[in-house]
Amino acid sequence: RKDAYKLITNAMTCSACGSDFQSRDEHRPGFLPPAKFELQTKLAKIEEMQQLKLKAETAEWSPEDEVEYLIQTAGGGGPDAMDEAADINIDAMAQELGLNLAELSRKKVICKRCHGLQNFGRVEDNLRPGWTDEPTMSQEQFRDLLRPISEKPAVIIALVDLFDFGGSVLRELDGIAGENPVILAANKVDLLPPKMGKQRAENWVRRELEYMGVKSLANVGGAVRLISCKTGAGVNEMMEKARGLADDMDGDVYVVGAANAGKSTLINHILGREDDKPIGKVRAGNRNALKGALTTSPLPGTTLKFIKVDLGDGRSMYDTPGLLVPGTYTQLLTPEELKIVCPKK
Repeated sequence: RKDAYKLITNAMTCSACGSDFQSRDEHRPGFLPPAKFELQTKLAKIEEMQQLKLKAETAEWSPEDEVEYLIQTAGGGGPDAMDEAADINIDAMAQELGLNLAELSRKKVICKRCHGLQNFGRVEDNLRPGWTDEPTMSQEQFRDLLRPISEKPAVIIALVDLFDFGGSVLRELDGIAGENPVILAANKVDLLPPKMGKQRAENWVRRELEYMGVKSLANVGGAVRLISCKTGAGVNEMMEKARGLADDMDGDVYVVGAANAGKSTLINHILGREDDKPIGKVRAGNRNALKGALTTSPLPGTTLKFIKVDLGDGRSMYDTPGLLVPGTYTQLLTPEELKIVCPKK
């Protein structure tokens, strides 16, 4: 049975990189032109009222929800706020705000930074982690986002590049995982020589991790999985392992790794194609259809905040910002240079 996974988004967040939308500064993450930002603000109001309506209908109404309802209605709610919220006509509210919900639901709104990366493979230097002084894109900010994972039940999928192993293994992996199980996902197995056996490759990965002093793979439930984010080879089996561990622990799944290891490409494959068939030739007519939900690029550091994927039955998976590994050359290269040095076949 194939599980249907769903990207969780909201109107005020870029679903492709996780940044909060803003319209004040086009040289900062999350920028939208003022007109589009105003439209997203209206959509956010609709989303909030939809959530309040659902809570009122399911009797999950709280004092905080009542306060939020009064805020959203500018104090116009009566004494029976829960009943009023349950009777909200969302379509009428959308019409009053000048929104066509059916049309808007077919559009994907992303920030200016992601638009440039997805369509032109370029980004301003001041919007590139490792090249900017922007606080929200600093390595310390990314580490602060990852730090709490070790304090909760979680399954860690640590993605590494088989062809840049030393430059893609996080030195912080043990600290991020804590005592949680780690599935070491070794990407680009499709590029290995046919004579390289699976067991031989897995043994090599384990020896390299031991040499580098990475100990969290030995946590209960830890494993090595050879995968290809490009073709999907091994991804289903890896997800079955991760999902089983998450159910046993009553926790969620976190995909971590170095910047440009392929985390967002992996999530896009899981979201859009749940089989092991390779992607067909990209033509002019199907280029947009094959474009992933999450921004991917040869440039390191495309994801800036956690991006949530619903795995069903109360389980979630999170794409996380990639960390720059000290001493690696890829973070210093231009987009054109990265396309040359990154192996593809």
